[in-house]
Amino acid sequence: MFEKYIMIKDTKIVCGQNAGGTWYCKELPAENTQELDLLIGDVNGILNKYNADMKQTKTKETKVRM
Repeated sequence: MFEKYIMIKDTKIVCGQNAGGTWYCKELPAENTQELDLLIGDVNGILNKYNADMKQTKTKETKVRM
C-alpha cells in the first residue's frame, strides 16, 4: 500500500582515449536535456584542455624530426 521508490542516479562520467591519442566522453548520464547541456559544456571544456596539450606536443615532435 505504501510503496516507496528509491532513485539512484549514476553520476559516473566515463571518458576514454582513442588510438590517435585524443580524449573523448564515452558515457554522460543526465536526467534531462538542460542537465545534459550543462554537463556537455563542462566535460568538453576539460577534455579540450588535454586535447590541446596533445596537439602541441605532436607538432613539436614533427619539427624535431625534420
